[in-house]
Parts: sequence; structure tokens; C-alpha cells
Amino acid sequence: QFCSDMYHAPLSHMSAILAVLPDGVPPEAARWPTEGLQWRSPNAGHGTGFHTPDDQGQLLAAIVGPSVAQYLMESRPRVAARLGNARTTAVNGAHMTIFPTCSFLPGINTLRVWHPRGPNEIEVWAMAIVDAD
Repeated sequence: QFCSDMYHAPLSHMSAILAVLPDGVPPEAARWPTEGLQWRSPNAGHGTGFHTPDDQGQLLAAIVGPSVAQYLMESRPRVAARLGNARTTAVNGAHMTIFPTCSFLPGINTLRVWHPRGPNEIEVWAMAIVDAD
């Protein structure tokens, strides 16, 4: 469930992020943002949460690695020309669910579709989204 779970990643995944930090990068560099917004639909189960401060890709680099983060940060001017500066820099790190079965993490370009297979059983299809170039 990717709705309104801002505390999940830093608590559950921080050790993995620290493990892949490049040599010489101190653990403090993987600080998680603490400001953001959350939304959920009152009746339908849809929801999202996202961090709002622009950290210039520092957290992104800790999650996806420096080369991917560099590519994404270098593409920002092209994205800003198409979408505008506010949509390019205002949302950093996000999670979203369209209930009941579609979830995605736009900042790290992953999509998951949840398939219930019976009582206490679910199949997850996880996909990575990459640019055409």
C-alpha cells in the first residue's frame, strides 16, 4: 500500500541505502526529507504522499545510485521546458496508489500491480520505467 506512508522508507529501507553509499560518503548524507504533503481519497482508497523540498538529487542518489541520479538531474532543464519549473522541482520522492491494484513511485520510476490470488496470497508484478533514450 503506497498511500500516506511517509515514514515507511526511512525506517524500513535506510540500512539498504546506507549499504550502497559510495566510499567516502558519510551516513549523514542520506538524510530523509521531513516536509511534504499527503492526500487520500475519503472513500475510494486512492492516495499519495510526496516530499516537497528540492534536495538537488541527494536523496535520489542515495536510493538509485549516483549515475542514475545524475542523469535524472541533468534532464531537469528539458523536463522544465516541457512541464514548467514547479512540476519539475516541487515534488521529490513520492508514492501513489490507485486503489485497488496499481501503485507507483515516480521518483524512482517503478510501477507495481497487485494481483490477489486467494486468501492471504498476492502476486506482485514490479516494473521499472525507463526513458526511451
